[in-house]
Amino acid sequence: MSDDVLDPREVAIWHAFKRVGEQVSTAVERDILAASGLTGPEFGVLTRLVDLGDGRLRQQELATSMRWDKSRLSHQVTRMQKRDLVSRDTVDASTVMVEITDTGRAALRPARPAHARAIRAHLLGRLDDRGRAQFAAAMDAILER
Repeated sequence: MSDDVLDPREVAIWHAFKRVGEQVSTAVERDILAASGLTGPEFGVLTRLVDLGDGRLRQQELATSMRWDKSRLSHQVTRMQKRDLVSRDTVDASTVMVEITDTGRAALRPARPAHARAIRAHLLGRLDDRGRAQFAAAMDAILER
């Protein structure tokens, strides 16, 4: 087999990796939406605002933490402003602050436990302690640090 073509086992691993990621992400986002009315991206923005910035972050810091470009985050924040989940304040020519609103905090309250339940149901609960340890070790080996 050539080095420039995956062998059947490598293809199977690659496809399984993609399917697992898609399946778990879809199920977790569905459960969060059902519990709180928040989409996955909205949940991601709100949790980062609360966890990283005590409810308020520079828009650029938020984009970096989400691994999104400025444009994508700006569009997301605009949609969230329309739903009164966040507010945005231009401090100066280069600084825009994003802040969670009371409505955003209220939506986040049922979303966080739904997120934890979903992660356990759709990922962690499907593995025993040994499988969790092996999975964590495999992810650590793959992630670039």
